[in-house]
Amino acid sequence: MSEATTPLSARQSRRSLLIDLSLVLSLCLFSIWPLLQNPGLPNGTDTLYHIYRVAEMDRTWAQGVLMPDWAQSFYYGYGSPLFHYYASLTYYITSIMARVFSLGALDSLRLLIVLCNLLAGGGMLLFLRERISPLAGFIAAVAYVYSPYLIYKEPYARGDFPELLAFALFPLVMWLFERLLRRGGVINFVLAALSMLLLVNAHNLMAIVLTGLLGAWLVWNALLHDIRRVAFAIGALIIGVLLAAYFWLPVILQRDAVQLANLTVLAELDYRNYFLSLRQLFEPVPRLDAGAINGLLPLQNIGVAQWGLALVGIIGVIIVALRGKMRQRAAELALVFFAAMAAVMIFLITPYAEGIWSVVRPLAILQFPWRFLGPVAFCLSVLVGLNAVWIERLPRSISAALTAAFVLAPIALALPLFYVPEWTNTDVDSSVVGYQEAELSGLQMATTYSSEFLPVTVENLPSPTQRLLDEYAEGGLVDRVNRDALPEGVTAEAVDSGPQVSEWQVQTEYAFTMEVLTFYFEGWQARVDGQPVAVYPSDPHGLITFDVPAGEHEVIVQKVASPAQQIGRGVSGFALLAVIGVLIYGWRRGQLAGRLSEETLPNPTPVHYQWAVAAVGVVQLGLMVIFLREGGAWLNSPPGEVLVAENSVDYHLGDDIELLGYDLDSDHLRPGERVELTLYWHASAPIPYGYRSFVHISTGGPPLAQADKINPAGLPTVTWTPDGYLVDRYVIQLPGDMPVGEYQIVVGLYTCDTLPVGECGNGDRLPIFDADGQALGDALAL
Repeated sequence: MSEATTPLSARQSRRSLLIDLSLVLSLCLFSIWPLLQNPGLPNGTDTLYHIYRVAEMDRTWAQGVLMPDWAQSFYYGYGSPLFHYYASLTYYITSIMARVFSLGALDSLRLLIVLCNLLAGGGMLLFLRERISPLAGFIAAVAYVYSPYLIYKEPYARGDFPELLAFALFPLVMWLFERLLRRGGVINFVLAALSMLLLVNAHNLMAIVLTGLLGAWLVWNALLHDIRRVAFAIGALIIGVLLAAYFWLPVILQRDAVQLANLTVLAELDYRNYFLSLRQLFEPVPRLDAGAINGLLPLQNIGVAQWGLALVGIIGVIIVALRGKMRQRAAELALVFFAAMAAVMIFLITPYAEGIWSVVRPLAILQFPWRFLGPVAFCLSVLVGLNAVWIERLPRSISAALTAAFVLAPIALALPLFYVPEWTNTDVDSSVVGYQEAELSGLQMATTYSSEFLPVTVENLPSPTQRLLDEYAEGGLVDRVNRDALPEGVTAEAVDSGPQVSEWQVQTEYAFTMEVLTFYFEGWQARVDGQPVAVYPSDPHGLITFDVPAGEHEVIVQKVASPAQQIGRGVSGFALLAVIGVLIYGWRRGQLAGRLSEETLPNPTPVHYQWAVAAVGVVQLGLMVIFLREGGAWLNSPPGEVLVAENSVDYHLGDDIELLGYDLDSDHLRPGERVELTLYWHASAPIPYGYRSFVHISTGGPPLAQADKINPAGLPTVTWTPDGYLVDRYVIQLPGDMPVGEYQIVVGLYTCDTLPVGECGNGDRLPIFDADGQALGDALAL
């Protein structure tokens, strides 16, 4: 390329890029349809956790602490080191949104979902545009954004916004490293390193998985690029990770200071319960049912458009390569790598990989094998984008039509996911008062499921202190001294308080031990008249205590950097100096910008592809007008019916509960496999007791396998209403030595409320009747 033509080509490429980004981002906006239809957020598994965390971070910012490691309001106001252990980029972003746009916690998260969809689509376009072609970027972007895991499960069914942010950032990270591989340049090095800093701070677990995927991709690229260029990119990855050492290194060094073991020891979080069958992974997106009270389905499929078009892309690239018409190796290498990665991660999601999970113990920290659905969505979307390799070789009219079809398919097939039920969090009180009321009611506790961030020194959680709760509610000075433990004659006047500091003027005639209503954790420091004193946890509540001598004193308790944090900050500082050194070196050598050439400059997108993508937007609008309605994209079962049940039945348990249907994944299984059963309950009237459920597999005698639930369908039966049916899912592991034969699946409900403790037996089960009123006993064989 001559010097005369380079500027013109660069201008053409930039103009084409702006058009491409505008088109892709416009198509991504269809994904926010659920947000346009409803205020607030649905009843996702983790939604409330993050709403309250967002509000806590915002309050901390309002008090001048921008990077806190302590959540002062949690655990009845005794505090929690949650921000010390949990990647907090999500909460930094929402705090910025709250100030720029004057938003509350709910609306900040809603805007974050929009941002993530745009980031995911734009980043994927840039990555594949750089690697393959603009057409590849178009197709891959919509396949990624409209994958079921990203468009529905993460933002709505789970409400795991930090993990969603990690998946949104990853295509952008891949693009920046691709630029670095292809063009070099110190600026590209720094941008790639900074993108890793963001990724590590987005989500603890997915940062590990995605960093591993990126690292493997860079090593794989040694087959295409100069080894020095690959080493340069790997250096950027390492520097980026080290820049984030201020966060992750203290987590590792202080992992035993909190109860992180709870992440794997609880039966509810055991990875063995969360494998997915191949049938589940590859099944199409079902239509959701508005008639279900708990209809926010935990969809865990890959997406027909994603795996189907990925398969077509693999076949297409192979055919082009075999015919000797492949113009570049970039597509071939991408095909082999991402197909292999997708296959490995799909395998890890299935029960066939249980042996690997049991041997590779660090995998257990992921808790849910289906977490790999996010990385799988990325890999498959790249394979979908590779369809451009063969489409671009077709005549113009045919390639334009196929472009429109391949871009439209992922969006159109995701239409059922545009309807999101259980939109219950329309007005959440995320104030300190609202949050602490949620803790007192048992709805929340420190925004964690298993108290994994509770300091290990807290052997027994102390009861709430009403005075402390009242002072938090008033929004003024919070006096955290335990006044009930102050000896007679000792006065302690609160002077100052903040998220990570408290100050008192203390007057005492004798030495005493002062207890502060804050959990002890490494980094909390006490000073008396400016002199540090030893701090230790109380037994068994783990509250900060220290000795105060006789006299009049200024007493300060403050959270400072722990030794582990100081080490982490030192490593991050070293990495920052390395970045500055690289910038200075590049400036002196004239290598700040990357090399721009015909090899590295993407060609402008042919206009007919841009028009084809624009036409997709029009067609999609038409599809939404036609199908986004009851009976189209979603169903609405009338009360007392279940339209989605594979097997409809009519059984009555007691006077007020009906079993309307059930689904069974298979009636032929092998020993050691899993039975997946879904029951559909309906309450014809309010339920007076808290019933439990049981599912037994037996030959009529004692069960050989079983599953019981304290709350069938995940809700206490006393909260069931006649407004709709309830979906109740069970996964039952069959014994490996189970004899061959025929077995019954037996279900029922029972309660211990009416019997003395320890006397809950068959006599307390609800009687069962068929549709004709004939008694069937107290257990129903399906």
